[in-house]
Amino acid sequence: TLGHQFLLKEFGTDAIPKTGWQIDPFGHSSFMATLYALMGFNSWFFARSDYQDWNTRAPIKNLETIMRPSASLGSAVNIFTGAMPGYGPIDGFDFDYDSGDAPVQDDPRLEGVNVDNRVDKFVKECLEQSNIYRTNNIMLSMGSDFNYLNANTWFKNLDKLIHYVNLDGRINAFYSTPTQYTDEKYKAGLTWSVKDDDYFPYADNPHAFWTGYFTSRPAIKGYVRSRSNYLQACRQLELQFDTSARSQTLWEGMGLAQHHDAVSGTEKQHVANDYARHLSEGTAECKAVIDEGLNRLLGGSIALADCPYLNQSDCPATSAGKSFAMIAYNPLAHQRVEYVRLPIPAGRRVSVSDYRGAPITSSLTPVYNNPSLNTLVFPVTVPALGHTTVFVNYTGETAPPPAREAPSDAIETIENGIYRIAFDTATGLAKTITDLRTQTTTQFSHTWGWYNASDGNVPNKDNRGQASGAYIFRPNCTENVPTPCRPYAVSGATPVVSFTRVAGVQEARQVFAPWLSNTVRLYQGSDAIEVEYTVGPIPFQDGLGKEIVSVWSTDLETSATVFTDSNGRDMQKRVRNYRPTWKLNVTDPVSGNYYPVDSSIYLRETSGSARQVTVVTDRSQGGASLVDGQLELMVHRRLLHDDDRGVGEPLNETGTSGLGLVVTGTHRLLLTRASVSAEQQVDHAQRLAAPLLYFAPLTTSVSAFVAAHTTARAGLAQPLPSSVHLATVQDNALYGGPGTLLLRLVHLFAVGQDPVLSKPVSVDLATLFTSIKLSNCVEMSLTANQELRTMTRLVWQTTAGPTPTPVAPGLHGSILTLQPLDVRTLKCTYTNGA
Repeated sequence: TLGHQFLLKEFGTDAIPKTGWQIDPFGHSSFMATLYALMGFNSWFFARSDYQDWNTRAPIKNLETIMRPSASLGSAVNIFTGAMPGYGPIDGFDFDYDSGDAPVQDDPRLEGVNVDNRVDKFVKECLEQSNIYRTNNIMLSMGSDFNYLNANTWFKNLDKLIHYVNLDGRINAFYSTPTQYTDEKYKAGLTWSVKDDDYFPYADNPHAFWTGYFTSRPAIKGYVRSRSNYLQACRQLELQFDTSARSQTLWEGMGLAQHHDAVSGTEKQHVANDYARHLSEGTAECKAVIDEGLNRLLGGSIALADCPYLNQSDCPATSAGKSFAMIAYNPLAHQRVEYVRLPIPAGRRVSVSDYRGAPITSSLTPVYNNPSLNTLVFPVTVPALGHTTVFVNYTGETAPPPAREAPSDAIETIENGIYRIAFDTATGLAKTITDLRTQTTTQFSHTWGWYNASDGNVPNKDNRGQASGAYIFRPNCTENVPTPCRPYAVSGATPVVSFTRVAGVQEARQVFAPWLSNTVRLYQGSDAIEVEYTVGPIPFQDGLGKEIVSVWSTDLETSATVFTDSNGRDMQKRVRNYRPTWKLNVTDPVSGNYYPVDSSIYLRETSGSARQVTVVTDRSQGGASLVDGQLELMVHRRLLHDDDRGVGEPLNETGTSGLGLVVTGTHRLLLTRASVSAEQQVDHAQRLAAPLLYFAPLTTSVSAFVAAHTTARAGLAQPLPSSVHLATVQDNALYGGPGTLLLRLVHLFAVGQDPVLSKPVSVDLATLFTSIKLSNCVEMSLTANQELRTMTRLVWQTTAGPTPTPVAPGLHGSILTLQPLDVRTLKCTYTNGA
C-alpha cells in the first residue's frame, strides 16, 4: 500500500501497476497471487521455480499458466503466472562495467569489431528461449543484483544491440515491460492451463532445498511480527486523536522489512542490524503517538513506560517494588481475555484490581533464572480497539515463595478445566493430553532435537559440496532415499521437570539442556496449551552447525499429510514426498518436506474420531510432518558455513552477549475435533499478537485514579463479528488528502472451514466506531490506488472451464458484506469526535 500510494501521488493514474515482478524471491505462495489479483494485476512473474518443476514444464511449454490461488474467492483472483528462465541477463550479455562480457564494438576505426558475433549469439539465445514458451513473444530480464552501477555502459550497448539485431531481421528486439509482454500474451487468444497449488518448497539442485530461510534469524522474524501489532495500535490512536507524532516512520520500516532478503533472514549480519534499527526508530516515534493517544483516552497527563524486554522478565516499571497502574491497549476488533505475566520483587505481596477497583484474582509463579523476582499472573479483559486499566498495589505484607514442586509420583498432571496433561516423571516428558470437554485422550509427547547442518565438505562427508546456510536447510544425514533421518535428541531428551500449580495457572517447567528449556502452561479455562521456549546460545564448540527443532508426537493417523497456512490465510494441504503437479524425485526427504509456517500448522486424523492437533506460532518458522502423527517446527539455527547463495557469511548470530543468540518464543497447542477446530485456530492466530502494555506509577489511591481518569473504553461501538478482522484503519492525509482514511476488513474463514463462521457476514460502517464518523466510503483495490468499480483485469481462457469474473462490489449504502476470505479496502472521509 505504501509504495502504490507513493506512485499514485507522484506519477498519477498512468503509473498504476498492472503486473507483479517477483523476480528473486525463493518460493511463491498462493496468497501472494491472491494479493496481486486484488491489487488489480493481470499477471505476475518470477525467476525462481523448483528445478524439477521447471524440467517438467519447460519441454511442454507450460511455464506460463493461470494460477487459481483461492477456492474461496474463486475465479475473481485467477491470475496469469509466468516462470522466467533465469535471474539476470541472458548468457553473455551482462553489460556491467566489471562483468567480463564483451561489449558491442561497432567502430571500424578500432580493433575487435564484433557486431555479427554479438548478433548471432543474441539471436541464438532468444530462439532457444522461444522453444520453451508459447506465442512468438519472449521476455528477457536484462539486469540483476548490483547491476547498472554505471547505467551508461548498459544502455549504450543495449541501444546498439537492438539496432543491429533488428537490422539482421531474424527477430525483433525492443525495450518493453512485463505489462506489455502480458498484453501480447493475452492478444494471442490461447487457452491456458491452470495451477491450484503453490510453488513451495523451492530447490535449485538435488541437494539444495531453500527451506532454511523459513526459520533463519528468528529474532528478526519475531521483531517484525511484534512491530506489525505495534503499528496497528499506533495508527488507531493516531487516527482517533490526530497526534503530533506520526506512524509514518514505522510504516516505512515495516515496508523495508518485507524485502525478500530482510524478514527472510537471508542478509548479512550488519544489514540485519540496519533493518532492526529502522524498526526501532519507527517504534520510538510510535511510542510518542501511543503515549499521547493513551493519555487522551485516560483523560490525563501521565508518564507512561513500556517494557520491550518483558519476555526476559525485565521490566523496571513493575519490578521496582512500587505500586503501579497498567494500561492495556487492544488493537484487535474483538474483546479479549488474556493472562498477563509481570515480574515483581520476590517476597512482596500485592493486590490486583480492575479498572473500577474491583479485585482480580492473581498468583505468583517463579522466574526460573532469577530468584530475586517472581512472576505476577492475572487475567485482564480488554475491550475491542480499546483500553483498560489494572492496578497493582504492594500491601506491605510478605509473600511466601511460589511452590515449585519436584515430581513425587510416577505420573504428574496439570489441568485447567479444558485439558489435562499427564507427564511421565521417569522421562520428564508429556505422555497424554485429555480433552476434558469430550473425555478424549491423545497419546502425546513433546521433545527437542537438532539436525547436524551439512558443511559441504566433499572429501570428508561425500555430500556433494552443498552446505546448510541462511537460505538452504541441508541436514548431514541420509539422502536419496524416501525415509528421512531423525534429529539428534538434545542432551538425551530427558529433561529435569518441575511443576507449579496456583490459582489461574498450572505449569510444567522442563530443562532439556543449559541452553534449552520450555514451560508448558495451562491457564484456567483456556482452550490453548501455551509452550514458552528459550533456546540459545546454541553450542558450537564441537564444530557442528545445528538446526533446532521442536517435535510434537501423537497417535493420530494422518496418512502422510499435514496442513500449513499460506501467509496466515488459506490452509495448504501438504503430502509427504509428493507434489500435486509434477512427479517428485526424492533427493532429501527432510528438507524437501519442509514448508513455511507463518501462523499455524496442523495434523488432522483421517479416521476414527477425527481429532486435530494445531500449533500456532508467534513468528514465521519452517515446519514439517516427517512421520505420521508427528509435527516438527524449526525454531533456531546456528551454522558455521555459508551456503554459497549470496550472503557470503555463515548464519552464526552471536547476540548481545557475543556468545550466541538467545531466542524466547511461544507456541500455542490446540487439540480438539477437526469439525470445530477452525474457530480455535483463527482465534489464537489473532491473539498471539498480545495487547500493548504500558505502566505508570500509582501515586494516589485506586479510587482517586478511577475518579480522575477514563480507565476503560472501547473504540468500536460494538465488537466486529468473530469472523471479521480489522486489518487496517489509518489516516491517509499524506496520500489521499486531509480528512481521509483507509479501512481494510478481512473475512477470516474459508469456504467450508466452519459451519457457521464461513458464512458471508455484514458490517454497518455508519455505526462502526465510537468516536470516528465515516462518510463517502468507496471500495478500492487492495492497495487503494484505484476504485474497485473502475478496476478491470484481463479475462483469460483456461482449460478448466469458466473464465474469471470481476470482484463483485461488497458495499451497499453503509453496509459492507464480506464473503469467505474476502479482503475489502475502502477509502472514506471521516470526522473525529474524540
